[in-house]
Amino acid sequence: MTRQVTRLAQPGSRALLTCLALLTFCWGLLGWLDLPHRAEAGFDTDGNSVVRRVQPGSPAESAGLLPGDAITHFDGVSAKDQASLARQPRKQPGGKHLLGIERSGESIKLSIEYRPLPAETLRLRLASFVVGLFFLMLPAATFLRHAHPATAVLAVMGIGLSLSFFDRPYIADFYLRASSLAITTLFVLIGVAALLQFLLTFPHRRAWLAQPMRRRLIYLPVFLLWLMYAWRFVFTPSGSSALSSFTQFLAGGVIGGYLLASLFLLLRNFSRTDKAQRKALALNWMLFGTLVGFIPGTVAQLTRAFSPHAHLPAQDFYFIALALIPLSWSWSASRRRELT
Repeated sequence: MTRQVTRLAQPGSRALLTCLALLTFCWGLLGWLDLPHRAEAGFDTDGNSVVRRVQPGSPAESAGLLPGDAITHFDGVSAKDQASLARQPRKQPGGKHLLGIERSGESIKLSIEYRPLPAETLRLRLASFVVGLFFLMLPAATFLRHAHPATAVLAVMGIGLSLSFFDRPYIADFYLRASSLAITTLFVLIGVAALLQFLLTFPHRRAWLAQPMRRRLIYLPVFLLWLMYAWRFVFTPSGSSALSSFTQFLAGGVIGGYLLASLFLLLRNFSRTDKAQRKALALNWMLFGTLVGFIPGTVAQLTRAFSPHAHLPAQDFYFIALALIPLSWSWSASRRRELT
């Protein structure tokens, strides 16, 4: 254990994580600065080219698009031709685009004029950027001040998960765009797996992690999931509802499994520490921050799943509570100077 702490405290390790954190911050900042150049039509799909929601007052609503419409073509390109669609330049504000849809067995063509992102969307993306900064900066600062295996894993977790909140800057070249998407997705998935490793390391390192192969097993499922995503990003196979459903099912199962296992370990770690340890390590705040962080977003997701037309007050901003997780976890990890 002493060797590990010493190795992590070396300038090279700190410099590497610091560089990754700075690069991640710059990536997120460029994505935020790019938002005024983005455009939207004001509708969402379910991943299978079926319209799930149309925003009131949006260009999509003005054009007559309805929830349940199945999109068949974008500007004459089949919705299944993912390779061609992925290589198209992004939509520009004011640009008109032809949408082919199928509604009740009837083929319909709609012309939609894309608009700049509205003020509400910009506020939402700013909130997401700030939450990403919480995930990025707090764990990284904790590691730089208190270098040990747990805070190192926490910093990796923060770097990865922050990318899930940051917008990506636009890259015109398709292969560079696909490569950057594959790389950021890999970091996000590593961040998800690091959640589990952190809770196996803090507050006490599990003997199960003594063997390097076991530590690698923690990351194997997300790596296999990433291979699926990378294949789709780079080679853009023809889209189908079966492929989209399988990808969503696989991603939901893997990521959901990590989150449930992490919550289980959090509760188990809490139950296995006495009152003095909980106070010394601020584990009460760690548990409180995690539960309060997850509950609002879970309520919003359940509302969307079971009542798509219902809208709770400001429910799109409920995810802001997630900032309590890196805040409380970093505070607890900073209280632990040496691991036993």
